[in-house]
Amino acid sequence: MPKPRKVRRKGRIPYKGKLRSYAELERSILSKEYNVFASQAKEKLNWYEKYTNASVKFIKVNPDKGTRQGLQDAINFTGLRTTPTAVMSAMIFSIIIFLIIGLMPLFILGFGSYLLTIILVVVGFVFGYQILKYPINTVKMIRIQSSSQMVLAILYMVVSMRISPNLERALKFAAKNITGSLAWDMRRILWDIQLRKYNSAEEAITSYIVRWKTENEEFSESLRLIRDSEYQPPDRAEATLDQALNLILEGTKTRMKHYTQDLRMPVMVIHMMGIVLPVLGTIMAPLVAVFMGGAIGAHHFVIAYDIVLPLVILWFINSTLRKRPVTFSQIDTSKHPDLPPKGSFLIGKKHKTAFPVFPIALIVLIAILTPPILYFTQNPNILIPPPGSFDKGDQFPVIGLLMSILIILGISMSIAVYYILTTFQANRIQKKIESTESEFELALFKLGNRVGAGIPAEVAMERAVGDMKDLQISDLFMRALTNIRRQGMTLDRAFFDKTYGAIRYYPSRLIKNIMSAVVDTAKRGIGYASESMMTISKYLSNIRETQEYIRDILSETVSSMKFQAYILTPMITGLIVSMSQVITDVLVKLGQGLSSAGLGAGAGVSDTLKVKGIFGDVDKAIPPGIFQLIVGIYLIEVVIILAIFLTKIHYGDNKIIQRNSAAKMLIISMTVYVLVSLVSSFMFSGLIRNALTGIIGG
Repeated sequence: MPKPRKVRRKGRIPYKGKLRSYAELERSILSKEYNVFASQAKEKLNWYEKYTNASVKFIKVNPDKGTRQGLQDAINFTGLRTTPTAVMSAMIFSIIIFLIIGLMPLFILGFGSYLLTIILVVVGFVFGYQILKYPINTVKMIRIQSSSQMVLAILYMVVSMRISPNLERALKFAAKNITGSLAWDMRRILWDIQLRKYNSAEEAITSYIVRWKTENEEFSESLRLIRDSEYQPPDRAEATLDQALNLILEGTKTRMKHYTQDLRMPVMVIHMMGIVLPVLGTIMAPLVAVFMGGAIGAHHFVIAYDIVLPLVILWFINSTLRKRPVTFSQIDTSKHPDLPPKGSFLIGKKHKTAFPVFPIALIVLIAILTPPILYFTQNPNILIPPPGSFDKGDQFPVIGLLMSILIILGISMSIAVYYILTTFQANRIQKKIESTESEFELALFKLGNRVGAGIPAEVAMERAVGDMKDLQISDLFMRALTNIRRQGMTLDRAFFDKTYGAIRYYPSRLIKNIMSAVVDTAKRGIGYASESMMTISKYLSNIRETQEYIRDILSETVSSMKFQAYILTPMITGLIVSMSQVITDVLVKLGQGLSSAGLGAGAGVSDTLKVKGIFGDVDKAIPPGIFQLIVGIYLIEVVIILAIFLTKIHYGDNKIIQRNSAAKMLIISMTVYVLVSLVSSFMFSGLIRNALTGIIGG
């Protein structure tokens, strides 16, 4: 049977006032939603997609039926361009590669490298497991990130349905004004409607409700109420829409409260198991370093405290906070006109010049490191004592400890200087935007009341500014009014013009999205604008209340962790460092004194070794200077990790606040660390030496 010939339609038809060919008509159907959707769909493969697709070429492993279905559902939801077979193959391939790499040291270096082999094999299994769980974890991350936009999406759909009860228009209005993964998901739904995958917007939303039912029930239920309101009488439809908005607000609030209550235990686990106990465990480290010097060396402490422990803490923190629902959209200052370029800060008032920060941080590092470098270059035996120092009675001087501490101080201060200079101007802008967001609720309420009285939006905004002169948000509306008066801009351009728009100076997604919705509704009528402002004001009030509840319930734990970072951790580590020096000096002094008294001298080599064995083999112990460097690096890492954790609890993944907080914590904690180390070393070292001199001399 011959194949049917493809018929190409000819002629021209009228479309938007012009005669267009069918090809032109097909191109014109490409909507903004599809352009955004298609641009993301055509992005290059990420590392995970490349790795899994490459692994299946080397080894092919098919997952079982249940695992395949779970992976396929996650891949479909996230849009990852891979397959369940490729994912399973990548997991097995990763384990095999790490197993081969882990066994190589045993054949090359011998059985003494067993610890490295164990670490590599464990890392291989962990990495393989993460490869397997990556699609499912990505689904969770997308759904949690979407939670910050769900309330706004329902809000915009409710506002649109009140203006015109049309589901497809409500979807477009929400997709236009929200951001993130949920916006992309809604645009995909709109494109599926245009492709006739769904016969109507009602059918598309029904499918959407089923997709989100298990993850966010209140979002699905709110969508169902919005869908049902389309065919209800006006009075009942308005009540249904109010119910939909109240449901998502109360549901989000309840969800956040439950999350906050569930967060207490993981926070305490991180606090105690990840920070407190490891710090207290370092108290035994000087004794272990001396009495087990032959079995445990400096590299074991480096691997345990400076590599493995920080990585474990970071992994647990990210796993815990990955479940944190986002109540507010994150502030993005990257497009603010007054923001300095990355890695620099601005100098000057009118004609600002960007000055790079790295050279300043490098100068600070070199200035502080110069004395210890010169000292240890001239006295290399102090940092790493040669074998036999125990027999000679050599001791580690306090000046050597000071120079070792200066190395840690230089590293930490250079990091702090870099963080402060690269974030202080952005942090100032961010605080101003946060203050504006906190006032947004009141400003919208006042503006909504003015507009509700029948006054045009521009006039109402001018009068409302007079009531808000004591608020920072008045500057936002003043900029918009200036654009309207001096440049004759419309309300839309006054806020969103690319060159002069007032919103450029307030790069908050929350402010931008809400003002976009207000401007759009103002085009349809004053009454609609007033109603949308009052509704949004109520939404902000509920979210603000939830945010304050979270901060209150976590305040005790957060305060404890701040004390841990600023005072307790540097104090304990400072005492540990001084103990290491004092213990080493005491054992050296005792060994020398006992040998001189006849317990070791004149009795041969074996008797001398017995004397040394009583107090541990100090010759094989970790030198106090090296031990201080290990503990100092650990302290820097712990302080930065605590800064990240505390910031993520309060603000989410905000890099500016993270770095600014880390810089302040480093300055204070390192000051405490240096003072405690030096004061305790001078004080205890002198007292113990005098006591031992009196005892041995007597």
